[in-house]
Amino acid sequence: MQKRRTDVLTRIRTDMEERFRKITCLLINVEVFASPSSGDLGVPQNLSSPELLGELHSLSIEIVFYGSGGGDFASASGFGDLIEKNGHRVTGDHDYVRERLGEKDCVLLGSELSDIDFFLSGVFSATPRSAPLDLRMVSNYVSNFDGEAVFTELGNLIVNSKSGG
Repeated sequence: MQKRRTDVLTRIRTDMEERFRKITCLLINVEVFASPSSGDLGVPQNLSSPELLGELHSLSIEIVFYGSGGGDFASASGFGDLIEKNGHRVTGDHDYVRERLGEKDCVLLGSELSDIDFFLSGVFSATPRSAPLDLRMVSNYVSNFDGEAVFTELGNLIVNSKSGG
């Protein structure tokens, strides 16, 4: 029985890494950051959130922070200058997000029930542990973290997959 469980986990990890290697856009609902961070990942080689904005840009990955509070998020999070400097986007335009989802090269990080249609679009989706149950049920990946830590976890998984590490 243990062998089968290991095989399933290996297949899941391999599928995630394959998707993350192809990613060109990371879509993030700004409400993910509304929850308090559940803490540091505790792995010293991981990049911090500000470092991830630059590293993902260098890997030609656009980050789109979306949601009605996008402008407030950019100024309050301290990411504002880094978002602009690295060519990332903050938008309240759900049609833009929907268009990007149609390209299937995206990973989506959402946390609200309003994201459920995006999650059902066929792209790889992730959610924090505090997301509503209905959203977690349709998500490809449920993090053990909340707030900025879930962004840090997902960003590092993507960077490590693209780097072959």
